Amino acid sequence: MAKRIWVTADTHFGHLEAIGLFARPVAIDDVNGMDELLLDQINSRVNRRDHLLHLGDFTGPRVWKGAAGDESIGYANAIRQRIVCKTMDLVRGNHDPSRKRLKGIVDETHELFSFKGWSGGTDRVVCCHYPLRTWQGIFDGSMHLYGHTHGTFETVGRSIDVGVDCWEYGPVLLDEVLALIAQRIPPAREEILPRRQPMRACTL
Repeated sequence: MAKRIWVTADTHFGHLEAIGLFARPVAIDDVNGMDELLLDQINSRVNRRDHLLHLGDFTGPRVWKGAAGDESIGYANAIRQRIVCKTMDLVRGNHDPSRKRLKGIVDETHELFSFKGWSGGTDRVVCCHYPLRTWQGIFDGSMHLYGHTHGTFETVGRSIDVGVDCWEYGPVLLDEVLALIAQRIPPAREEILPRRQPMRACTL
C-alpha cells in the first residue's frame, strides 16, 4: 500500500478532564478508556508506512520538568509506541513540551508548518495548532489547518479544524480534508476592510 499522510490534533491523551470538557464517548472517570478509543481510531486508519501529522496537544496538560517531567515523557513515549505508523511529526500545542523533550518521541517538531503543493493542486498549506485569522497566501488560495478549538470555532475561508473531536475521534487523510476546503473560494483582496484600530501616538 502506498504511503498516505494523515492529520489530526487535540488527542489530549491522559487528560481526564477532556472526557467531560469535550463530551468524549466514554465513562466520565475512564481516562484509560479514552486513551484506548483514541488509539483504536488512529490505528484503524493508519498503517505502518503512513505519516501522521499531529497539530498539537498530543497529551493533556502535564508537568514537563524534573522527576514528574520524566514520568510525563515516559507516558507520552509509551503512547507513541502504540501508534502503528512509522513517522509522526508534531506542530506544538499549548500542552506539549519543548522540542528538546520531544526528541525521540516524534520525528520532527514545528511551531508552525507550511508547505506548498499537494496531490490535488499547488496551493500552500499552513498548519498551526491555533486557528489563525489570516495566514500566508490567504488571498492566493492557500489553506489553513488547525486544532485547539475542539470544533467550537466557525471555519473561515479555506481553513478547518482537524482535531479529533471533529473527525470521529481520529485522524483524517490530508488529501481528503484539503480537497474539501479547496472547493471554497478564497477571499479577494478587495474585501480587506479599512483599518479598524485608531492611529496611536508612539512615545519614547
